[in-house]
Amino acid sequence: MEWMSSTLLQEPTILILSISVVVSVFIFAARKAHLNYSKKMKKINESFKLK
Repeated sequence: MEWMSSTLLQEPTILILSISVVVSVFIFAARKAHLNYSKKMKKINESFKLK
């Protein structure tokens, strides 16, 4: 844990920036997966509609 404490003391800006990049990448990936899922579910629901 020494590396973590030394990183926090020396470069807190880089650490915060790295964390925010990882979180934003996760958010974009989750949003894309949700949109793909919604698209597939819409296609399935439309195939069950009676005409």
